[in-house]
Amino acid sequence: MNKFFTTILFFLICFTVFAKSGKVIISGKIKNHSITFIEISQLNNQELVSAKLDAHGEFRMSTTLEEGYYLLEYGRNTAYIYLYPKDELTINFDAKYFENTLIFDGQGAARNNYLVKKSKIYKELTEDLDAFYKVDELNYLKNIQKVKSSQKALFSQFNLEDFFITAEKKSLEYERLLSIQNYKSNYKFYLGDEITPSKNFYDPIKKLNVNSEKDYSQQPYYRYLVNSIWSKRIDAAPNVEEMLKVLRKVPSQALAINLINGFYGKISSNKERAKDYLDLIKSVTKYQPFIDASEKRFEEVMKAKGLTQGDVSPTFSYETLDGKIIKLSDLKGKYVYIDVWATWCAPCIKQVPYLKKLEKRYHDKNIVFVSISVDKKEVKPTWKQMVNDKELGGLQLFADKSFDSDFMNAFAVNSIPRFILIDPKGNIVDPEAPRPSFDKTRVLLDRLLN
Repeated sequence: MNKFFTTILFFLICFTVFAKSGKVIISGKIKNHSITFIEISQLNNQELVSAKLDAHGEFRMSTTLEEGYYLLEYGRNTAYIYLYPKDELTINFDAKYFENTLIFDGQGAARNNYLVKKSKIYKELTEDLDAFYKVDELNYLKNIQKVKSSQKALFSQFNLEDFFITAEKKSLEYERLLSIQNYKSNYKFYLGDEITPSKNFYDPIKKLNVNSEKDYSQQPYYRYLVNSIWSKRIDAAPNVEEMLKVLRKVPSQALAINLINGFYGKISSNKERAKDYLDLIKSVTKYQPFIDASEKRFEEVMKAKGLTQGDVSPTFSYETLDGKIIKLSDLKGKYVYIDVWATWCAPCIKQVPYLKKLEKRYHDKNIVFVSISVDKKEVKPTWKQMVNDKELGGLQLFADKSFDSDFMNAFAVNSIPRFILIDPKGNIVDPEAPRPSFDKTRVLLDRLLN
């Protein structure tokens, strides 16, 4: 066995870039905090430094690092930041409104306030999924170019250093290329339809150098791009032997680490392919805890019976905003369209305007719209606040044990957003119903309700 692969899982556990370029000091205060830790992570998701909040929500931490993009993490809330040696940065936000209140002060504040605004611009320009995605290729390319141009235009609003402008220009282009790479998958994810881009659509990506270790370590969107490209190459291989051949061509250890780490998630409901990925994991590592975890996941996938159309739906008993308990049996006699979501889930939030349109369209029909939050108990106040702020309709419920609730386990809800449709007798119409933004959702509900 290739020595590189026999040691790869060692790096999965302890691979860290120990930078020695300079010290940064980060402090701040979080209002309405319910989670008591805040941390900064590297792009490989390894924790760089963390701090415990005091009773007033204040914290302070310091570390040595090289300049570059990092992740600020508070519970499920994350934001890219850019740190430079000798930064003395102050971070403040309200935990109930993370992105809308996140603000930086001190040395390094300008570039990080720019990144906050950049993220808001992206969300604003991509909020209307039909306008952004349901267009021909030429107009889609114009849409993603508009995102890039609008974000670049923010440079003039902030006093940004030359080194950051250079890095960010690269980042914006990599983000544009990633949007090209993900066009087909995002179209299906948000609109529910398959598309086949033209032969030349991916030409800009073909020119990309996928072997830059420097950009892989420093540029988040380059990482996403390269991970996606190599993951698709491996997935396209017909068997384990051919998958190994592709994996051996991976140009760096850091990339191989990410790919192998992702093989665990590939053990899914596609049983034949799940076995291939389990065997692939066993072929590239002797690290037993990782093998054991992968085998356990494989066994769970194989044993999962799954719920299908016509099965009696598992029940639930969850709390409303005002503390009232609602059971599925209380809704018998109506169709029940269930939205499983969380306040930290960006794709879930993108579905909110479309869910509101469905509620309006069928307000006088025999259907009830139920949204079940799988937020953790400690962020329940944030859930209540978001429901009120976004004026969410239907029945708003809070799951008793987040993803570990019996109802979630019965439906094998391990990712969100997830939609479930149940008929008036309490039987399952579709355990993975189409999303509110899909045209097929309206077609389905029209057929059932009219």
